[in-house]
Amino acid sequence: MPARFDAIAAEAPVPAVAVSVFDRRKVLAATVRGAGRDDWWDLASLTKVLVTLPEVLDLCPDVSVRLGDVWDRAAGRPIGAATIADLLSHRAGLPATVRFFERLQGYDAIVEAALETGIENRAAAVYSDIGFLLLGALVQHLSGTPLAALAGQRSDLRLGGPGGPAVPTERCPIRHRLIVGEVHDENAWAMGGSSGHAGAFGTLDLVTRAAQWWLNQHSRATECWSTGPDGERYGLGWWLAPTRGLGGPNPGPGGYGHSGFVGNRIWIEPERGYGVVILSNRILRGRGNLEPFRLWCDRLLASVEAWSPR
Repeated sequence: MPARFDAIAAEAPVPAVAVSVFDRRKVLAATVRGAGRDDWWDLASLTKVLVTLPEVLDLCPDVSVRLGDVWDRAAGRPIGAATIADLLSHRAGLPATVRFFERLQGYDAIVEAALETGIENRAAAVYSDIGFLLLGALVQHLSGTPLAALAGQRSDLRLGGPGGPAVPTERCPIRHRLIVGEVHDENAWAMGGSSGHAGAFGTLDLVTRAAQWWLNQHSRATECWSTGPDGERYGLGWWLAPTRGLGGPNPGPGGYGHSGFVGNRIWIEPERGYGVVILSNRILRGRGNLEPFRLWCDRLLASVEAWSPR
């Protein structure tokens, strides 16, 4: 990896950042600034693809089955007619999110409210936290094991809290304190710290290993299952190139990835044979003005793409 990789990483417009580049066998480069190499990061929505998605695919290999047919609690409700694939690819008609935490506390209470959430539109995919919240509860129902325990068994990622010193995320206007070592997402917090859509924590090494597992898969999850109104392309859980510009200025046609609200990103290029993990606490300085961070991610991904062997 060229020296400019470290130089670009050092210029990240965030208080703390950790970056790795990996191929199918090894880590090619890794750097951490503003935190320790073994510190734990709130993974936010990376929980969806690194924790919930693998468990759903193992438990429901036939993703065409309807939710209500495998979960009695969903039967007879509008969402019960949606298939597992609908939920995974954000085409179940659920809203992007609902602020359950403003009126509810507790895992079961919020799962019940999510099951009662009305269907809005199935004509186009809309990225939804609610679908993965329900999928996390489905995993627990089908396996008889909390999602947190399954996450630890599969990847050593922690759901509900870190396994060591954690990087701060934000001074929360709702909890009125600096959030360190507890989930930032408010709905996951109200559910006790973990959900299918958010709540995982990981070190750079653990997240890199989990992302590398995906680079080594030939999975239907990275095929296009739905399309959003702005041309966004969804696999099962993953965003596909060129959705939301996650792959930088020159993504490969088979590239896929995901982001997390606090400032995280995974981007995987199977044809080029590499992947990139970016972990940060971008929102520690405020939630506004994403542009500097986006432009920095573009520079970093462009430098990796230019360096990568063909």
